[in-house]
Amino acid sequence: MSQFAKPTGFFGKILAKGMAWGHKDFYKNTAKVLNLTRDDTYLEIGFGSGLFIKKYVSHVSKIAGLDYSEDMVKLANDINKILVESGKAEFKQGDVSSIPWDNTEFSIVVAIETFFFWSEPEKSLKEIYRVLKPGGRLVIEMAYNKDDGINHMKHIKKMNLRLYSGDEMKKLLKESGFIEIIINYYKGFIIPIKGYLVPKGMVVVAIKK
Repeated sequence: MSQFAKPTGFFGKILAKGMAWGHKDFYKNTAKVLNLTRDDTYLEIGFGSGLFIKKYVSHVSKIAGLDYSEDMVKLANDINKILVESGKAEFKQGDVSSIPWDNTEFSIVVAIETFFFWSEPEKSLKEIYRVLKPGGRLVIEMAYNKDDGINHMKHIKKMNLRLYSGDEMKKLLKESGFIEIIINYYKGFIIPIKGYLVPKGMVVVAIKK
């Protein structure tokens, strides 16, 4: 189960590509709120395979990615080879609690299906605040959350998740200095008989002062 938090090795790469396919609805709902322009400087935390960047982000002025897994850095470099070779994109291994970029370097920071794995969320949000430009925005997507009406105990135990409600996210973000915090919800894809696999996914948008 640790592969979900840090995909590693051959099976980790297979899992990352599989998750990219399985996360299509999560990607689409995140992309809807990004409002990216060609002037944006973009940082993604926990980019996994890097497929979201290749599909939705290739037009911005600068792309960066930070992932806990060195194998995912290699995979994202391969998938985004043209962007990397042009100098437009770079991918680094590291932890979100200590982001290896300068202050005010990015206009947008995105985290898709990773926030509930962060071991130090308060410290990590302050790091994101540091690297964002004034007026820059943070977008966090979480398919599983406390507001979706599902008992997630088995997921919490198996994957070591830490789930949040919309109110808890607002509190964390306000304490880190963010303003104009908006909580959006979406319905994920439908499985016949079982219904919505994700009945109430969450996308959080917050702005740096």
